[in-house]
Amino acid sequence: MAEFDIFNLGVEDIETHDRPTTSNDTMYKPSADQGKDGTYKALIRFVPNPANPRQSLIRKYVHWLTDASGNGKLIDSPSTAGDKCPIADVFFKLRNSDSAVDRKMSEKLKRREQYYALIKVIKDPQNPDYEGKYMIYKFGYKIKEKIDEELKPTFGEPTQVFDLFAGKNFELIITRQGEYNNYDKSKFSASQSAIMIDGEPVERSKEAMVSIKAELDAAPSLEPYEYKAWDNDTRTFVNGILRQYLNPGDSIDNVINTAPKASKPAPKKAAPKATPEAVVTESGSTNVDSSDDLDSFLDDLDI
Repeated sequence: MAEFDIFNLGVEDIETHDRPTTSNDTMYKPSADQGKDGTYKALIRFVPNPANPRQSLIRKYVHWLTDASGNGKLIDSPSTAGDKCPIADVFFKLRNSDSAVDRKMSEKLKRREQYYALIKVIKDPQNPDYEGKYMIYKFGYKIKEKIDEELKPTFGEPTQVFDLFAGKNFELIITRQGEYNNYDKSKFSASQSAIMIDGEPVERSKEAMVSIKAELDAAPSLEPYEYKAWDNDTRTFVNGILRQYLNPGDSIDNVINTAPKASKPAPKKAAPKATPEAVVTESGSTNVDSSDDLDSFLDDLDI
């Protein structure tokens, strides 16, 4: 065996600290700006969740929160489970304020609806390496509507698009509308078909079921994308964010976009004496009471 020292190094002898594989490696993230002439085209197939077929379509509400240092975090909204959401409470308090600054600040707390499903990429000229792979696809309400139109059509017979033998392929066409992706041209194929293996639709048989099950068992899991109730770390993070939004006298710039300077922190202005009603500061921001009342307000939100 060769001696291990600085003069005898093998390719495996030094820790390279490679990044671990993350769930993002399995995310399907098509966008219009990746396509030819600003249009992304692909053929995909929605498939059932092998761990729980009834949960093949995951829906949840989320908030993207950013602290004063610019660190962002995606937070699942308790409203997904029908519970009270403190973030939404603060959003509406700011949105309903008489102050234009507060209303602008509320945009940072908007709730968004997201859907997740397992798909098989059948054809993707922009990313041919994806073809034949199972991936997690995150999408919005526009595509969810198209799924609903197949499951519960106004006219005609319904189609279970997740069915492996009698579902439909989805013709994904993404264009650019302003700053956003547009999915209006996307649609399900007109006729039902079986899922494809090795480029060909399979016939319903025991052998085909075995092959499909083997593929699905090796597919990425939807479990990480299911709604998660807040743990203590999440509660602490949300609490800190909401305190920044509700701190009396803060403008939208130093609340959201400006990180505090560690060397010479700016002296805090004394909070103006306030009645239980909101007070408008010189910056145009509406105070939410004094700091003692702020604690009470946050307590009322059940953070």
